[in-house]
Order: sequence, then C-alpha cells, then structure tokens
Amino acid sequence: MQISQDREYELIRKLKEQDENAFSQLYSLYVKRIYAYALNILKSPILAEDVVQDTFVKLWESAAFLQTDRSLLPFLFTIAKNTSLNMIRRGSRETWITDEIAMHSIDLAEDAHQYTQRKQTSGFISDAIEQLPPQRKLIYDLCRNNGYSYKQAAEKLGISDSTVNSQMVKAIKFIKAYMVRNGALLLLLLMKK
Repeated sequence: MQISQDREYELIRKLKEQDENAFSQLYSLYVKRIYAYALNILKSPILAEDVVQDTFVKLWESAAFLQTDRSLLPFLFTIAKNTSLNMIRRGSRETWITDEIAMHSIDLAEDAHQYTQRKQTSGFISDAIEQLPPQRKLIYDLCRNNGYSYKQAAEKLGISDSTVNSQMVKAIKFIKAYMVRNGALLLLLLMKK
C-alpha cells in the first residue's frame, strides 16, 4: 500500500495530535516493511514481531516530536534497526535469543502448518513466562521485552546486577524446562526442518 507524500504528512500531523485512526493507517502502511527489515537482521519471526511492536510503540510515544514535512519511514527504520541491534547485544550475554533465532529460522513463505506451529510455540513461551514468580517475571520483561541491560534493570528495581543475572538465568531455565515438559520442544524441532 502506498500513499502520496501529502497524505503521509497529513497523517503525521494527525498523529502528533494523538489521532488513533492516523496511527492505525500509518501502522498498516509500514508494518510489513518494518517486519521484513527486522526479520532480515534477526532471522527470527518472533523477534521481528517484537521489533515491530517496539517500533510502533516508540512512534506513538514520540509522536509529538515528529516533523510533519518528512517521510516517516527513515525514522521507523532507525528505531527498528536500533531495537534489533539491542536485541543482538543482549543476545551476546544470553544464549536464549541465539537459541530462539536458530529454532525459528524459517522461510518468509511459511505455509499454514508452520505458522500454526510457530504460534503454538509462542503460546507455550507466553504461558511459561506467566508462571514465573512476580519479581522474576518483571526482571525478565524489563530485560527481554523492554531492552533494559541487566545494570539498568538492577538500578530501576533497586537490586544488584548479580540478582538480575541470577533471576534471568532461572527464568530462562524455567522457560526451557516448561517447553520440554509440555512437548513444545518437539514443535521447535519440527519447525527447524
């Protein structure tokens, strides 16, 4: 879907006024391109979906500061790139993201069966996260979903870096064990084929 430059600028002006309809139209206009861009960097559909979500949340949060005479796409690509790179940096400290990328590297042209398997696996992961103790869940969410470093999460919560690290290790071990117990490991293995 493409729109004229004037129409895009008009939507940006409306977005600056917190117009949800304008946001929805801009989302529809750019979501596929941002997803493809993030997928190209991360090679993981689930992580790319996270990047898309973060990108559009940041767009909404920064709407008041947007320039109404420039295309939005470069701004969105910059957010997506930075969010993706932050995930990769975190991935160097956590093998979880690396494992997830390896487990979910599938072609863009997924068939319906693969799509269903991916959604089921994502559901297992979400269920496992919901069963974490409250503080561990909060730490996991800050570090995994919100891009906090362990140090930043520790400062925000008033706890030590080592506590954040040990809670993340326990969370990741629990999630993996939960997936094995519930047969999700088989789904992950099937998706790799």
